[in-house]
Amino acid sequence: MQQADRPSLAEVFVSIDDPRQAGKVEHDLVEMLVVAVSAVLSGADTFVEIEAWATEKLDWLRNYLQLK
Repeated sequence: MQQADRPSLAEVFVSIDDPRQAGKVEHDLVEMLVVAVSAVLSGADTFVEIEAWATEKLDWLRNYLQLK
């Protein structure tokens, strides 16, 4: 399989329905899932570690995600 044939992580997650109430949503579900999976693949094991990883990598993540 060539690189062009592979969907991005965000493209895979975009088909997931967001069950959250629209008025209470602060962060995009697809972006949160991409960040969480990236952090776990980088060794994060808990929500606290995922948050710490995301905070440390925020500038890098913004190259690929909007992260409002």
